[in-house]
Formats: sequence, structure tokens, C-alpha cells
Amino acid sequence: MPGYEGYLNERVVALPELLHDAGYLTLMAGKWHLGLTPERSPQKRGFERSFAHLPACSNHYAYEPQLEGQDRIPDFMTMSFIALHSEDGEYVKKLPDGWYSSDGYGDKMLSYLKDRKEQNDERPFFAYYPFTAPHWPLQAPDEYIAHYKGVYDEGPDVLREKRLERMKDLGLCPKDVEPHPVIADEVKEWSKLTSEEQAKSSKAMEVFAAMVECIDANVGKVVDYLETTGDLDNTFVCFGEF
Repeated sequence: MPGYEGYLNERVVALPELLHDAGYLTLMAGKWHLGLTPERSPQKRGFERSFAHLPACSNHYAYEPQLEGQDRIPDFMTMSFIALHSEDGEYVKKLPDGWYSSDGYGDKMLSYLKDRKEQNDERPFFAYYPFTAPHWPLQAPDEYIAHYKGVYDEGPDVLREKRLERMKDLGLCPKDVEPHPVIADEVKEWSKLTSEEQAKSSKAMEVFAAMVECIDANVGKVVDYLETTGDLDNTFVCFGEF
């Protein structure tokens, strides 16, 4: 359909195109989902350096056996059969060993910013840093999952009440605030779930929370780097959720 062709069409000017023309160094590491073929890559839309996850989602640990042995240009509007990532317009055939998406994008963004310093590039920079997490599939490093063991075992209603009381204690909301009723017709109430269903739900939430924390850690390591280089006070950081 017009306006939703599956790629970023040429009837709009992308922000990195404007900024690159204005003299900015433009960087990207993370989810693209705006075109799978080289002519639709971030490099063609204003990014000087880019490491792009091409489709909507994939295994966060780079376990994609269906890609093995494939080597052809993907058809229009289909999943890439060559690779799930591209760097500077070229398909990435093999990701680093030990790959986990959020850590990988964080490492790549750091490397681009470090290259900027090593090359004494004094241009202002625009860095786009979109994660594929916490998008399905639910996967996270064990060390992060361990932080949330048991947090969700009593169900969402109990947790919700605890969080509200905590907010009241901190003075973040009036003492007489009452939460809006939970309306979720598509799922059963916690009390009506079997013990196995409750256990699976709790585990899913533990992994989801771990994925979010890993994002936080990787945003943090980029912000920490900018602080060490003295760039942070002259950098506008905008966090968005889509």
C-alpha cells in the first residue's frame, strides 16, 4: 500500500540525510526494518557508518540455521537469505562469536564513536541506536535473568499493588490513588491459571525484564564513554519507545 511499502520510500527525506548534508557524522547500530536490499540500506539514507539489523526480528543469539549455505540476493519484501545484518551497505555473513543482540549493537556503537575520536573527527555526530530487544523471541543472558528470579511469582495483581505502595511511600503519587481496573479480556486471571501456566508466565516476565536491563546496560556504556571523552555535556540524548 502507498506509504507502507515495506521500506523507507523516496518521498520523504530522512533525518540522517539532512544532518549528514549539514556536516554531521551520522552513525547507526541496531534495528533498521526499513528495507532488506543494499539499495534500501541505511548507507543510502544518510548514515555514514551503520550496522543494521534488516528484518523485523530474529534470534538474539544469531542462531539461524536456515541461513546456512544460502547465498543469493533476497527477493523484494522477503526475509534476507544472505544475512540478517548489513554493515555500511554490505551483508554481514558472520556475526562475532558470543553474539547477543543488545551487547553487539552496544559494542558496535562504541567502536564507531571511538573511531571518531581516534580520527580526530571534530564534526558533531548523530547516533541512532535502536535495539531489537525486547522484541520476540524472549532471550536474555542468564546473569540478567537471575536478577528477577521470583519477582513475578505472585502474579501481576500483587506486584502491581506493591509497586503502587512503593510509589506512595516515595511521594510519587497521592496516598489515596486507586489503580485503574485491569482490563485484559484476551488472557485469564492469574488465579485461574494452572501452576504450570503461572510458572511459564513468571519465567517469561523474568526474561523480558532481563532484556530491558541489558538494553539499559548498553545505553549506559555508550553514555559512560561520552562522559569520559567530555562529549556528554554537549550531547542531547533522546530515548523513545515504539
